[in-house]
Amino acid sequence: MIKIITEVYAKNAARHDPVLGDDATTFGITTSRNIANLAVQRFNHTPGVSARLVDTALEVLCGGFVLRQYKLPGAARDVSVNAISWDDSDAKLDGAVANSATDQLSLDADLAEGAGAFGGVVPAMRHLRLAHAADLDTGDCVIYLGIPRDNRIGGLPWFDVVVVFGDPGEVVQGTGLPGAPAEPAGPRYDQLPLPELELVRRPGAGREASSPGAAGEP
Repeated sequence: MIKIITEVYAKNAARHDPVLGDDATTFGITTSRNIANLAVQRFNHTPGVSARLVDTALEVLCGGFVLRQYKLPGAARDVSVNAISWDDSDAKLDGAVANSATDQLSLDADLAEGAGAFGGVVPAMRHLRLAHAADLDTGDCVIYLGIPRDNRIGGLPWFDVVVVFGDPGEVVQGTGLPGAPAEPAGPRYDQLPLPELELVRRPGAGREASSPGAAGEP
């Protein structure tokens, strides 16, 4: 998939011509269709791999995993991988929902081991996604591989995601990859100096109240 994606971006950037009416939309649509069609042509001759088009979207099956590919929005390589949205269509959302429901039993609610009993057949969080973006002028691209997460009620769109090709640039810092450390808003509490407290006698607390045996104590 990495080879196919990089080839398509390079060739489509080379033939991109605004004089003929090409823009970021035509670049994105053409790229996605080319990737899908080439993958079906090549993978169906690869043992253990099945590739098909589901409503024009590419779906690759291998080793129990389901892989789909999506272009990140825009025509720049350094767009955040978290900019992707799964609720654009039911097909995009299905995998994220399935991954987020792995705590449910697969077949029978009374089955003691639940979905774990079928881990060798159907991997947990088996839906994987390739997300990619490229510079429209050069065709230089960055490709991510991640586990999609249902984030309709908040949070990031990935359980985990990594760069598998290219350099995402500044996106990795801050709001790019999930898990990237954010800049601290201030010093850690365990690094602050202890304050010096002034001790004073509590009003009404005399020597008798503080001595052993006072107020009927043994």
